[in-house]
Amino acid sequence: MDATLDLDARNAVTDSSVDRAAVARTLVEPDAFSILYRKYGSDVYRYCYRRLEDREAAEDVTSHIFMSAFAALPTLGDRPFRPWLFAIARNAMIDRYRRRGPVEMPFAALDDRADSAVSPEEIAIDRENATAIRRLFDQLSERDRQIVELRLAGLTGLEVAAAMQCSHAVVRTAQHRAFGKIRALLAEAESKGHRA
Repeated sequence: MDATLDLDARNAVTDSSVDRAAVARTLVEPDAFSILYRKYGSDVYRYCYRRLEDREAAEDVTSHIFMSAFAALPTLGDRPFRPWLFAIARNAMIDRYRRRGPVEMPFAALDDRADSAVSPEEIAIDRENATAIRRLFDQLSERDRQIVELRLAGLTGLEVAAAMQCSHAVVRTAQHRAFGKIRALLAEAESKGHRA
């Protein structure tokens, strides 16, 4: 096992024992769920925001995810909490897209920048880059895109595998394939740009 996988496994064991204690406490004392919310709320929000690109929508979906997790907590059993939570988040995002379909939203968050020194040119470049990244992600298969998004949300490969209900080998292969495709698409775009 390489050092990265070993570190992932050790961190997962530590987090999972802390999470198990918080889950057990929540089952007896429901207010203790706030411990899990404080620990994972921002990670889930970032995952949702990356998918929705809308602050209010991401906040709403994050709230829904945690309400669903709280309601289903007695069914968790021996499974690790974090991958289970992100499986709920992933399913919530899939359900949202099924109901409404992907919605092209302006990058309102870029307009709300606190730094007044940011020039309009920098904002335009940021928007252009974000649009380019979204186009790259759109060219990935749904499964590969979801795996990359979960990794970007901070989940380890093992946690992504648990959230996606697949093997760690499948996650590694899909991640490798997705990043390879992204690199190829970037190289292709760059070569077209130089020819123009």
